[in-house]
Amino acid sequence: MKNKEIQMYTDMIRGVGLKATPQRISVLKVLSAMTSHPSADMLMDTLEDQGYVMSVGTIYNILETFSEKGLILKLKDNQEVMRFDANTKFHVHIYNDTNNGISDFFDPELEVLLSDYFKEKLPGKIDLNRIELSLYA
Repeated sequence: MKNKEIQMYTDMIRGVGLKATPQRISVLKVLSAMTSHPSADMLMDTLEDQGYVMSVGTIYNILETFSEKGLILKLKDNQEVMRFDANTKFHVHIYNDTNNGISDFFDPELEVLLSDYFKEKLPGKIDLNRIELSLYA
């Protein structure tokens, strides 16, 4: 990993109050590069392919901690398998029944539309942290 890249992931991890261990940096780096919304097992295979070796327990613990801190998203696929996404910015997930895939759809205009809609419709004391929208094809 390049120093600038390492620093970016280190800053992200520290930014949520965690220690930036080599294992955490590696998991976040590899997951951030994946658009397939991998399961923990799929992520472990990719980590091993790239030369990072760690136990499945370590990977599960890192993913759970990252999820709790809001650094990544947890999603369930059509077969109820937990999948992970390092992109926490607004986007739509499209679930494909045919191949059990999850793909992303980005539309900033939709985000503004939904945010404005909910600002007007929700009771005054509710502030939204995040909007998630899923489509099933």
